[in-house]
Amino acid sequence: MDKIIRPVFTLELNYKIVPGLTTIGKYDGTHPCLTAATTADKILIHSPHRKSAIVTGRVVWSESNREIATLNINQSITALAAGPLIPQDDKDILIVGTPTHILAYHVHDNRDIFYKECPDGVRALTVGLFHDSKSPMVLSGGNSTVHGYDAVGNELFWLAIGDAVTSLILHDYNKDQTNELIVSSEDYNIRVYKGDRLLAEQTETEVVTGLAALPDNRFAYSVSNGTVGVYEQDIRLWRVKSKNFAISLFSYDLLGQGHSQLITGWSNGKVDCRSIKTGEVLFKDTLGHGCAGIVEGDYRSIGKADLICTSSEGEVRGYTTTKSLSTTPSSGLEQDTVRDLLAQKQALLLELKHYENNSKVNEEFDRREDNLESNGVIPANTRLQIAISANDNPKTKNHVEIFILTNNNTVIKAVIVFAEGIFKGETHVVHPQQSKLSTELSVQLYPPKDNPVDIHIKALVGYSGSNQFHVFEITRQLPRFSMYALCETKGAQCDSFVELRISERLQRMCMWINQNFLLAHDIEFETGPELKICLKCLRDDSYLSLLFDISGRVVIKTENISLAADLVQSLANFNNLESLETKVNLPKEEEKIRIYMEKLTQIQEARMRLGTDVADRLGQIRGLIVRAEDSRVNCLSEMPKYYNELKALNSELTNGYNIRLANFNEGQETMKNINFILQKATRLRAGAKSSKMIGYCRTAIKNNNIDGLIKIIRTGEL
Repeated sequence: MDKIIRPVFTLELNYKIVPGLTTIGKYDGTHPCLTAATTADKILIHSPHRKSAIVTGRVVWSESNREIATLNINQSITALAAGPLIPQDDKDILIVGTPTHILAYHVHDNRDIFYKECPDGVRALTVGLFHDSKSPMVLSGGNSTVHGYDAVGNELFWLAIGDAVTSLILHDYNKDQTNELIVSSEDYNIRVYKGDRLLAEQTETEVVTGLAALPDNRFAYSVSNGTVGVYEQDIRLWRVKSKNFAISLFSYDLLGQGHSQLITGWSNGKVDCRSIKTGEVLFKDTLGHGCAGIVEGDYRSIGKADLICTSSEGEVRGYTTTKSLSTTPSSGLEQDTVRDLLAQKQALLLELKHYENNSKVNEEFDRREDNLESNGVIPANTRLQIAISANDNPKTKNHVEIFILTNNNTVIKAVIVFAEGIFKGETHVVHPQQSKLSTELSVQLYPPKDNPVDIHIKALVGYSGSNQFHVFEITRQLPRFSMYALCETKGAQCDSFVELRISERLQRMCMWINQNFLLAHDIEFETGPELKICLKCLRDDSYLSLLFDISGRVVIKTENISLAADLVQSLANFNNLESLETKVNLPKEEEKIRIYMEKLTQIQEARMRLGTDVADRLGQIRGLIVRAEDSRVNCLSEMPKYYNELKALNSELTNGYNIRLANFNEGQETMKNINFILQKATRLRAGAKSSKMIGYCRTAIKNNNIDGLIKIIRTGEL
């Protein structure tokens, strides 16, 4: 049963805080300062340990509250982070992200470390050791890329993500004692990178909004539909769903048992503490308003870090580790074991009660079928049979069909299907009318993406006149490429293809096909120089051709670069290939790259011209202001003329700003399209070949080398 947390301190900042934009930093190297973005586009710094005022630079200390300072940014604040960045300096640096720039600010010295323009914008920030760098770097996630900067703003790292980044964390994912980069993006994916090499990828049902590092190589995530869960590497330990959505995730030991729990701050103000292993709620509290952020720091200067929760209205509450009821080191493990055993006991008692109720029915009623049916008693040998197939019927919309059948005259009252990412709300219920109940039932599925999906089926089985029904539970997995059906048409005779070599027997390639495609019958290879199959996509009626040569040559023919990348990665994983080289010919994608790159060049040129025009207008304005002031003293009749000219110039500047804004947005969208293609193109290779390609692409983009970029996509080499 959950308990109530009691705060050890509370305070009011008297500022409205933007949810999700809260951090904490030791800007003097010793004392933690709570830092947050306000709704007025300022950075608020709360420093309860400040001894002297600083009166110069960007930071302005409040006259009414000597513990609070504000940092004026004059732009919308999109991301915040703090951490040690300068080598041989223990003072934390504040990192601020805006839609167009990134600022690294030394709060203690009140000076800029670097201020850089980010055409891709800044949506997420983190600071730490990563990749080949021997000193900390700033990692910035933007509209479709991740950039890494050193302490002076030099770019050390670049990665194409393909969609807008929502969260970044540095975490030892694979237990190799070094940090990996975990990135979540708006395409529902969580990706793990070792340097610029993709280690793992997980797909959720909606946009992943937050990530948090946990002990034992685990990490927590939150989704925009209210889901919170925990992964241990690529295994999801648990997930829960709420009608509210998580604002902040944090790891902290509230139980005082030597291991952390997951602390979650919700949009309705609730703060709960869950077991990382099971997701069970252990403690909870509620703020007066929605949570804005959760951090930890020694705010009371007692040598012990407290958990600090901030609300959107500026309320701050501090919590500390609860004293354990037991002093035994293993008490936490023992309590978890007892809790698990009690849960199993309750489940067994409930099941026993159901058996006892059925026994009473058999004793009180005779064996006539009508009495047994009315009370929900079904034959002991009743079984539920499941068949899943790809339906390519031209009379209906193409779909995957689940066919459910009982093995006797019992009927299926209703079916509940749980499947992530297929149904809105993840659950679909089919319940025929009473007059149409039968021994069989079909459910139509329309998987939107090529991902393996676990399908959990609960079927209510009984007789049409029954008041109670038995629940049958069955779990099946849809293969990754379930929306493809065999076809006779040689439709994939296109110029687009991906060619690779895999030194495996064709019988093993048949195993891969049978495991990853939902076919009416298993593919088998007996004799011959090659194995070739043609498939039709049930989503858009496009064609896919797979050719496996006995010499090891594999040819994938499709115009869909995303599908080609998924197939290459699936083959690499199935055959445990650490490195895979391919030859690629995708004329449509190459043409898109050429168009996007030429468009981006035009946008950049237009942007430079617009910037020059603004500088000219500003010079004219300064001159007109001087003339207007002179005329006010010397010739009052001339003054209206100058102010009218100023008004006209101001209108021109306003129009110019709108044009520049449209130009900027168009440039971001164009760059996003380029990075999407490049991200998919890197997935057409595996291992070192993919990592090298990322660096080559960055070099080609910087040099505006369109032909070189196309060559990289084709061969993986510059």
